[in-house]
Amino acid sequence: MATAAHDLLLLLVRIVVGAAFVAGARTAFTDTRKFATRNSLPLPLAYFVGTAELLGGIGVLLGLLSPLPAAGLMLLMLGTMSIHIFRWRSPYWASEGGWEYDLMLFTLSGVIVCFGPGDLSLDALIAQLRH
Repeated sequence: MATAAHDLLLLLVRIVVGAAFVAGARTAFTDTRKFATRNSLPLPLAYFVGTAELLGGIGVLLGLLSPLPAAGLMLLMLGTMSIHIFRWRSPYWASEGGWEYDLMLFTLSGVIVCFGPGDLSLDALIAQLRH
């Protein structure tokens, strides 16, 4: 049985993760060619990443099948961190252009995968309506 604090914390995690990815998708779609070039991605992959960020972010925000979009966002962050570490040889700290922020989003998405969206979610509302 989850506590109110547990559910509020999971809601906060979902808001932080979802908002970050929806904002990232907005950046990707504002100028996709620039996004692709800046991130060393082929243009079709840049469109895929933007779409995945948008759909994953919305799914996590709403708490709709949350572990699935959160797992997808974890995969995106693994790809991003790999580019930072192996291609660009970036340092860890985000203030120096590193992958610290990506690791935090990966970790917070993992919290959603492991613990679910909590009772303040569409998943919980749908489950209540079924019973």
